[in-house]
Amino acid sequence: MTSFAPHRDTVEAFVAAMHGGADKDALAAILAEDVVLYGPLSDEPTTGRDAVLAAIQGIGGSADLHYKEVLTGETHHAANFRLQIQDTAVDGMDRFLLDADGKIAEVTIWWRPLPAGIALQRKLADALGMQPWELRTNGQ
Repeated sequence: MTSFAPHRDTVEAFVAAMHGGADKDALAAILAEDVVLYGPLSDEPTTGRDAVLAAIQGIGGSADLHYKEVLTGETHHAANFRLQIQDTAVDGMDRFLLDADGKIAEVTIWWRPLPAGIALQRKLADALGMQPWELRTNGQ
């Protein structure tokens, strides 16, 4: 018999908060104080509830974001989504690690395809105070 990671309701609450325009109070309630965000926004992880909350709101508050499905495995949860800002769209996946209290301790975000992901990061970088990425070609 397969066992599943506990606290799927936390991930479902995250998805609902993001569909609700990245509701600050709802998100703050489910993020651990020392949460870490790994993803396509910066080369370095974003750490701490306030910083992660600002990054997540920067993405969800300015975009057309639609989560399609929440997936649950033995140790982690994930949710796949479609994110569009203006004429740039990516498909993505959030992978969640929850702490013993059911709070989000870690989230990793993946986007594809790469050129659209870079274009989207550049659109968000200014608003989030991050360095914009550039797509290098021909080994440059």
